[in-house]
Amino acid sequence: MARFAIDSVRRWRNIPVHREVDSRKARWVWKVVLGVAIAVAPLAVYLLQIMSYVQTEYATEDLRAQEARLQEQEQRLSIRRAGLEALPAVEARAGEQLGLLRPPASHVVVVAPGNLARPAPSRAAAPSTTAR
Repeated sequence: MARFAIDSVRRWRNIPVHREVDSRKARWVWKVVLGVAIAVAPLAVYLLQIMSYVQTEYATEDLRAQEARLQEQEQRLSIRRAGLEALPAVEARAGEQLGLLRPPASHVVVVAPGNLARPAPSRAAAPSTTAR
């Protein structure tokens, strides 16, 4: 086996060097970091407020769109309701679904608006049957 000759001139080892912390420089770095944080804090608050405003605007727009949809639906339903409540439609449904027939002309009584204010003719009181 061959032995390598060790150079006696070089007497250091290849290990990491440990440096002491420079407290003056560390304080300067902390001051810079703190200054940047203080300078950025109002910007962060401003951005949070703007984001809150934007979210509120989006919610308002959504509610306006929903209101418009509901108003349109209400209009459609009121038109449909008016069509269902119209007298010809009611008569047609009564004839189709209930089997009702239009009365003959001899059975139709027309009352004038002036006669509506008069009291109804009184009928003879029927004897009441109450069990005691």
